Amino acid sequence: MAKKVLRNIVLTIIFIAILCFGLFWLDRIFLLKDTGGVQLRFSSLKRDSVDTVFVGTSHLFCGIDPDILYEEYGINSFMLATSGQTLPMTYYATMEAIQYQHPKRIIFEVCYVANGLITISNEMSHYFFDGMPNCEAKKLALEELVAKEDRIYFYLPFGIYHTRWKELEKKDFLNDEVSERGGVHFARTYNMTSDIPLVHPMETEEMPEGMEEWLEKIVALCKENQVELILCVAPYNSQYEYDEYTIEDLKRSERVFNTVGDFAAERGLEWHNLFYELDEIGLDNATDWMDTQHLNQNGQAKFTRYMAEQGYVR
Repeated sequence: MAKKVLRNIVLTIIFIAILCFGLFWLDRIFLLKDTGGVQLRFSSLKRDSVDTVFVGTSHLFCGIDPDILYEEYGINSFMLATSGQTLPMTYYATMEAIQYQHPKRIIFEVCYVANGLITISNEMSHYFFDGMPNCEAKKLALEELVAKEDRIYFYLPFGIYHTRWKELEKKDFLNDEVSERGGVHFARTYNMTSDIPLVHPMETEEMPEGMEEWLEKIVALCKENQVELILCVAPYNSQYEYDEYTIEDLKRSERVFNTVGDFAAERGLEWHNLFYELDEIGLDNATDWMDTQHLNQNGQAKFTRYMAEQGYVR
């Protein structure tokens, strides 16, 4: 009788282990690789194998190609920027980067400091959380940024992706949309007919409520772990409806970025506002953009080489 009970216990444990293993891999297969692919790549890296980690928004991963940095300049980096990565998310991405890689430096593209957002939506948050290992950074981020009733779908995104079984393709099993260094490349071209409007470098505007506090937390986290923090902002144009409102909104953001520059100077941080280096970068409005906000692979290559040759990325 005792042997039978023991056997049933062992079989139950084996069944639960197989079930958990199966759910783990189903999550990996079913999640959208253009959302979770970067985190999957990052979590599979050998520990402490990367010197520089990039964090921030899509403006950064469309602007910087870590493969060019490695192949042409010998810079060993990883692109941990994701779409819709707000400042609070960047704080936890920084925590994750330090926990898994403890890089020499973190380069943070601060675009979303001007938006003042904690999160955008649950849908956009999956770009950040999907594929992220179940580490302390993920646990703390979910507790602070996601409603309690929604957290299960971030720990087990299979719950929202399981209906994709008819859509599965070879790429879902390979995760080849993201390079080993987190790089992504976009070939499509958008003809930008209007130049990026610029405000005077001395014009400033206060950061939205709470954003300076999150910046301070990122600065403190890097300082505590002896990681060099470099702040930058990549250039972009106003939203697709190019009118007086969107132009003024972009100028407002630029004034906030100038305030970030003052913040960086006061704390002795390296800061690069690339809005004021457009001529030097040499972007072509007819060939180098994939939309008004993001560079395509042509512009990305130019921007990457400029950043490396100026020593902004190292």
